[in-house]
Amino acid sequence: MNSLYDAAMQVVDELEQERLQVARLSMVLAEAKYALQLTRAKIERGLVKKVGGEKRLGPTVDDRARIFTVAVDADETYREQWKQHNKVRLQLEEAKVRVAALSDKLSVILTAMQAQKDSR
Repeated sequence: MNSLYDAAMQVVDELEQERLQVARLSMVLAEAKYALQLTRAKIERGLVKKVGGEKRLGPTVDDRARIFTVAVDADETYREQWKQHNKVRLQLEEAKVRVAALSDKLSVILTAMQAQKDSR
């Protein structure tokens, strides 16, 4: 039973590290999302100033939204930030999968420990 206990404790330690990684990546993702929003706002504001007012961009809200989307997409800084945002989001999802896998592994070990105990 000692080896199962040792294995369980190792998984608990790994699980703690992965959960901390999820927390860190969540913070980095929030920062990346904010940076995207800020960059988008700056691009849109610059475009509005350039043409002399939001209504000069297009006759409807939908037209202006499309123009803003194209302007944002054309901005290299925004595209790089978008890639970084998506990279962090993927890392976060991968870390969550590792947490779930470690939780499953711990459950299996604990079940094996209980079965071993019950068989005595």
